[in-house]
Amino acid sequence: TGLKEIEYCVEPKFDGGSISLIYEDDLMVRGATRGNGVEGDEITTNIKQIRSIPLSAKFSKHGIQTVEIRGEVLINKNNFAKYNQQLVEQGQAPLANPRNAAAGTLRIKDPAEVSKRNLEAFVYHISYYTTPATKEAPFTTHSQSLDLLWELGFRSPKQEKKVFKGIQQVIDYCLEFEHTRDNLPYEIDGMVIKVNNLELQDKMGMTSHHPRWAIAYKFKARQGTSKLLSVEFQVGRTGSITPVAKIQPVPIGGVTVSSISLFNEEVIREKDLMIGDTVLVERAGDVIPYIVKSQAELRKGDEKHIKFPKNCPVCDSKLFKEEGEAVWRCINIECPAQVVERIIHFNSKDAMDIRGFGDANVRKFYEMGLLKDIPGLYTLDFEKIGSLEGFGKKSVDNLQAAIEKSKTQPLHRLIFGLGIRFVGETTAKTLASAVDHLMDFKQFTQEQL
Repeated sequence: TGLKEIEYCVEPKFDGGSISLIYEDDLMVRGATRGNGVEGDEITTNIKQIRSIPLSAKFSKHGIQTVEIRGEVLINKNNFAKYNQQLVEQGQAPLANPRNAAAGTLRIKDPAEVSKRNLEAFVYHISYYTTPATKEAPFTTHSQSLDLLWELGFRSPKQEKKVFKGIQQVIDYCLEFEHTRDNLPYEIDGMVIKVNNLELQDKMGMTSHHPRWAIAYKFKARQGTSKLLSVEFQVGRTGSITPVAKIQPVPIGGVTVSSISLFNEEVIREKDLMIGDTVLVERAGDVIPYIVKSQAELRKGDEKHIKFPKNCPVCDSKLFKEEGEAVWRCINIECPAQVVERIIHFNSKDAMDIRGFGDANVRKFYEMGLLKDIPGLYTLDFEKIGSLEGFGKKSVDNLQAAIEKSKTQPLHRLIFGLGIRFVGETTAKTLASAVDHLMDFKQFTQEQL
């Protein structure tokens, strides 16, 4: 930048469901989820149920004609606890945590149910706006844009943000704020540090993934202590065998943790884990739980070693481990566990996006003999499905429509959906760009691939 000292704006990193709002001529005309960063879900009706989002705002007072605002939808801790209590009283399972509850609520089709959950929204970024050609910019710094949003009736982090010159003050404020995080009425998982001057932001630019002028400071993960009760072995879609620790349920950061992936045999050895151990558990990024270590000094002598299987726990085929890899694999392509996981992956949002056909229904249809492989998705007997409990005409029609719609997905989604090992989303796009039809790959040599 050529500057000796940079001005930064520091604000909380809200932990909820990301949204984008469009206002035209002072009226809110569209609300959407962030989705994959390029395409999200249209949720305008649900957005209108959130009282802290104005349906109209006097942007024209500042010469703004059209504006896009980014924000985060939250459920504060008190409202979350009250709603969960209502669910329990109705005999329903409580929601896992405020973050998942907020993100999930945005996609509910019943606006009345959305309204009941008392969502709140914080807006933290004006990403785009238009003004008449002769009009001066209504703000020149990020902090000024937050002040403007607050003035127009939005909940922006005006009160929580701080502006500093020099990085040391930024560091001190982040550390100070971390100590007070549990006293806040809503969940945050860190702080966001942004270069305050918008002209300097433009000069610094973006990578393909994120802006160079902003960085997140993540708070230390919350921890808890529990007991390792047992280890189960799961088979993934590529045949990988994953040990999963079953522990005594322990609450960590508002979520009760009872299952934790141990990844592979080497992790078990490195952490010196035994059945019956007292273990230190952490949620990485306050999301994914993992075992930090066993507390060997608390062992009583009756702990048991964890025995990794030599055969697949589902189809009993002999397991193999490639040289240089840490993962044991079942190489039986007909292994029922792999077949089911491949279908689940094929249906997933980032692949063929067959909505309403999640894990539970795939497993149910497979066990009942209604579905045996991926091609079978397109020859399902919907008459039989309609006779099943919980599948009314509307459910069957929606499922049939979702499967039919998947036929229009671009080729790269199909390639990714096939679940080929080492072929992720990026590789799938690269492969798809090289052909016009999937069957064209039959003519490719190994060198061409």
